[in-house]
Formats: sequence, C-alpha cells, structure tokens
Amino acid sequence: MWDEVVGHEQNKEFLKSLLVGERFTPSLLFYGPAGIGKKMLARAFAKSFLCLGDSLTTDECTSCKAMNAGTHPDFIQVAQLAPDKELLMEQIKAMARQAAYAPTMSTHKVCIIDGADYMKAPAANSLLKLLEEPPPYWLFILIATDINKLLPTILSRVIQRQFKGLTVKEVSTILAAHEIENPEIVASLADGSPGKALAYAQADAVTWRERAFTLLENISTDSIMEFLGDQEWLEKPTTQEGLLLMEMVTLLLRDGLLCKDAVRCAYYNEDILLKIKACFAPWPSVHLEKALLWAGDSTRGIAAYSGAKGVIEGFAVKLNILRREK
Repeated sequence: MWDEVVGHEQNKEFLKSLLVGERFTPSLLFYGPAGIGKKMLARAFAKSFLCLGDSLTTDECTSCKAMNAGTHPDFIQVAQLAPDKELLMEQIKAMARQAAYAPTMSTHKVCIIDGADYMKAPAANSLLKLLEEPPPYWLFILIATDINKLLPTILSRVIQRQFKGLTVKEVSTILAAHEIENPEIVASLADGSPGKALAYAQADAVTWRERAFTLLENISTDSIMEFLGDQEWLEKPTTQEGLLLMEMVTLLLRDGLLCKDAVRCAYYNEDILLKIKACFAPWPSVHLEKALLWAGDSTRGIAAYSGAKGVIEGFAVKLNILRREK
C-alpha cells in the first residue's frame, strides 16, 4: 500500500491501522529531516482516509478521483507561502473557519499543516485551540522538521510519528526511477533524503564535489591566488553554486576527519574514500577540525551576503595559510 512512497514501513503499518474499523481522528505529527517523504505519505494517507470505497485496494471512488484531480472539498493543506518563511496566523485562522463546516463528499475532513515548526506564538496558539477541541470528523496532520520548535502544549495533543532518512539503496531506487545519472553517488551525498538527492542531481552536485576536492587537494600550493584564478567555475559563481560548493567541501572534510580517526560509519563519499584518505593523510586532525568550522562560517557568509566568489577565496587563503604553517 502507498507504494509510491519508498520506505517508512513502520509508519505505514501504523497508518493502516487507522483505516481498519471505525475511523477515529487523532491529531498526528510527522517529524523528521526535510525531503524524506513525510508530506508524500501524509497526502497518500489522507486520500485513503477520505476514500469512500475499500481504501486498502481501490482508487476509483469519487473521493479518490477528486484527490487525484486536486479538487477534493474535504481536503485542506496549509503551508508556508515560501521556503523558510513563517506560517501565518491568518492561515491558521482561515483553516479554523473552515472547521465549522461538516464534510461534503467524504465522511471526514483531513487537514495537513506543512511547516508546523515555522509557526510563531500567535499562530501556534490559534492551532492549539483547534487541537484542544478538534471538530468532529476532522483529522489534523502536522508536518515538521524540527520538533523542538513546537510548543510543548501542541506536542502533548498529537500522536508523534518520527520519520528517519532512507537508506542509500532506497534513495538510489527513487533516483533511478527519475533516470538520474550516478544514482548511488548522489544518494550517498544526500544523507537519506530523496528530496535533497533530486535537488543535488538537478544542480550537478557530483561536478561541484569534484571542484571542491580539487580545491582541497591543492590548498597547500605556494601560489593559492594563481590556482584560484585558473578555476573557471570561480569566475562568477551564484549564491546557490557557492553554497553547494561549500556543502561538498564540508562533506569531504567530514569524511576525511572520520577516516583519520578510524571511525566506522557511513561515509558521504564512499566511492572516493581512498582518494580522500590520501588527500588528508598529511593533515593533522586539528587542521581538519578548523577547516570544518571555517567551512561553516563561509556557508553562512555566502547565504547572508551573496558574495560567493569572495567568501570562497577567503576560505581558501585562510586554509592555505594554516596548512603552510610550520
């Protein structure tokens, strides 16, 4: 069931139990890393919950067809107006006004509140009133990345279901279905997030990883500015390209530090681990640790000031000086 959603088998089994017998409507919270399928499973479950036929086997009733067409009158989704933006109190109040109305097509109503961890106090308190006395026949599903940003009073009124990242194999399967090149490599970089993996594929993250590795391989050169001047990709990188480069730098440094400390774990760059070991063999662990801190500073600098070229060059020069110290 819900085969379009890869993984999350325990959560699927829990949701199936809500479809058996008389429907009851607890308020649910799906939380976990971004891009791993929480919203996709929430929508698939909502479709089954609203189904007027056999929700475990059919897709042909009027309710399912309306869900497929995006026109179901008893399905509501509240979401941020833009990524990383606040979920507004006006949006919660608009949903609350609709809660006064009974379902018109199905026997229940379902509301998905995506980005629930982006509510400030006024919006959160408006939602809390609904969760304290939920309208009959309404099912609320909250979706969040950072559970710590939600009010404790909201957490106490929902059934929490944690979602974890997928395996490399599961993410690779999704990428292969989208005909993505090098699906295993991209899946490994994405840390269990199909959403991030697809974004990486679109941005050609493998190429940017090669550029990041070349930078780190040559960071100790006597003529760092001359080396940087020869990198065509550094002529005018966009903010997003700069952020992606620093993200790849961070993953390489992280794997390098773990290799040096002989930590057994899943590596982001499993396919080039021998090259990473060779690259960072001369580096003291303390240099890798400092480089990771500086990479984080550079990432924040690019995000804040949009001057990717200058920030990357500054990071490289600073690391060059460190590596050439006697």
